[in-house]
Amino acid sequence: MKIPKIFLTIILVAVFLFFASLLYRTVILIFILLIWRKPLAGLIPEKYRRWTMRAVWATMILLVWVALPRWRIDTSDRVRLIYFDKNGQAVHPPLSQYLLNVLIPESEVVNLGITAVKYAPSAIGKLQLATSLVNQAQNDIGNGKIGNFFSTYRSLGLNTPMSGGYAQMFNDNLGTDDRAFYLCNPVNFNSERTYSLVVFCHGYMGNWQLYQGIWKGLENAVVMSIGTKGISGIFSTADINNIFDFYMPMLERMGYKIDRSKIHLMGLSIGGSAVNAAVSSPLCAKFKSTTFISCGLKKAAKYPWQINFIGGGRDGMATGMPSRCQQLKSMGVDADIFFDPDDNHYVLVNHRKEIINFLNKRFEL
Repeated sequence: MKIPKIFLTIILVAVFLFFASLLYRTVILIFILLIWRKPLAGLIPEKYRRWTMRAVWATMILLVWVALPRWRIDTSDRVRLIYFDKNGQAVHPPLSQYLLNVLIPESEVVNLGITAVKYAPSAIGKLQLATSLVNQAQNDIGNGKIGNFFSTYRSLGLNTPMSGGYAQMFNDNLGTDDRAFYLCNPVNFNSERTYSLVVFCHGYMGNWQLYQGIWKGLENAVVMSIGTKGISGIFSTADINNIFDFYMPMLERMGYKIDRSKIHLMGLSIGGSAVNAAVSSPLCAKFKSTTFISCGLKKAAKYPWQINFIGGGRDGMATGMPSRCQQLKSMGVDADIFFDPDDNHYVLVNHRKEIINFLNKRFEL
């Protein structure tokens, strides 16, 4: 039995609206055009028909090409996922990981995860602590905030890096030893200029492309997002040492000029383990600032560098931030905070523009 074109089109439009990635949406649009190619061609004057339709299909093919994650390591994109070997040389990603990125873009993984949380039985949410990530995500969905996650992907525009989380997932589950980090150039990047360096450390579940859509907003700084070998997100002092002994020399070999007096370290969620490791290490003096995002500073002391806090009052990992910030200020520390008492663990995506403005001022970028 043949499905009428109109019903098939309605189904495809519904699928188009469900998908989040440009790649998937472009493929669905191609299917719709295939279904209606003859009626559409009939609307075009015959003498222009052939070349007009060729232009349409060429545009679709070009859009698919642009939407594919980048495999080359020498692209001019502002945001890139850089794979590297043990010698700190940039290398092309394994073909298996590239194909996985093509078949299942990170934005669709997030899309499916959000949908699963959205339609999960309410009993599942009740079994979690009030501050659990699932419960907070369900709260954001109910309040219409969950779309903020996809605004960060959209802000990447046609810049489509691979997912750093996939390399970590392969390491955990297949015993591979692949490492990669995100690199975000400032607007109008000039290889002859010297820039501040912002190092971002994400927590559990890996190094996500999602946050690069936020860090693009940091001005006049190179942003490097590093991850643990697997998806644990638990950083050690050795990882902090690697920033200076491995990552920075690698950046300099790539042609970057970094002002070593202006290095800023940020940790999100369990990635706060990186910032806490840094402030407990002799290397702490090498950072101009340390920023805690949805996580806490374990020990208060008269730190000689800048400390920033970003959090929400409904996040159990951040509820003590205001008092900790005030405690540091009373000790003479250059401390400041962006805090929304009504927000939760996802404060960074819910307030990305305000937080970027806060950090640009604090980092003096």
